[in-house]
Amino acid sequence: MSNPIDFRTVAAQLAKPEGEEGVKTAEHMNISNADMTRHAIDLLDCREGDHVLEIGPGNGRFAAHVLSKAPGIRYTGADISSTMVETARKINRKQIDEGRATFIQVNGVQFPFPDSSFNKVFTVNTLYFWANPAVQLAEIKRLLKPQGTWCLAIASKAFMETLPFAAYGFTLYTPEEAQQLLAANGFTVVDTIVRQHPTTSAHKQEVLREEIFILAQ
Repeated sequence: MSNPIDFRTVAAQLAKPEGEEGVKTAEHMNISNADMTRHAIDLLDCREGDHVLEIGPGNGRFAAHVLSKAPGIRYTGADISSTMVETARKINRKQIDEGRATFIQVNGVQFPFPDSSFNKVFTVNTLYFWANPAVQLAEIKRLLKPQGTWCLAIASKAFMETLPFAAYGFTLYTPEEAQQLLAANGFTVVDTIVRQHPTTSAHKQEVLREEIFILAQ
C-alpha cells in the first residue's frame, strides 16, 4: 500500500523546488507547464535586441525558446531556489557561455538590476506565492523600460481550487481579480487571454486547465 501524499510538502516544493525532490518537481513542471510557458513567451512578441527577464524560471528549460525569437536577445532568469539556479546553469551552459543567458538567485522581492533594465518581463505560475504582490509589482514596474511589456500567466482560481495542494500557501485569482491587482498597482492592462487548455496532472492524468495570460505595461 502506497504512503499517502503529503500535499503540504508538494506545495512547498512547487513554491521553491529544492534538493533532489526539487529537481524532480521541476522536471514535472516542464511537462505540465510547457505549452503555457511557451504561449506566454509568444505573447511577449520578443524583438531583436530585447533583454528579457523571467521571474521563477525553475530549471530554465524555456530560456532557449525566448532566445529563438530573434537575433540579439538576452535572457535573464531570476529564481529564489539555489537548486533551480544551479540546475538551470547546467542546462543552459552553452547559452551562458555565449553571453546570451544569465541565471541568478534572488529573494523574490528585490532584484539587483538598474531601473529600466528589461524590455520584456514574464512569470508563469508564481503569483500564487507572492506574500506581498504590491512590492513585487512595484519592482517589476521599476525594471521595465518605458513601453516595455510584461506577461503574467497563472491558472485560474476555479481550476486551482480542484487541486489538493493549493490549500497550502497558495493565493488564488480569478481573471478579474488578477486584472484588478495589476491595475491597482499602476499597470495598464493591454490584453487578457483566458483559455481552456489540456495538460498533464501530477498523477499523469489529462486535465483541462483554465489559464490566464495578462499583458500589461
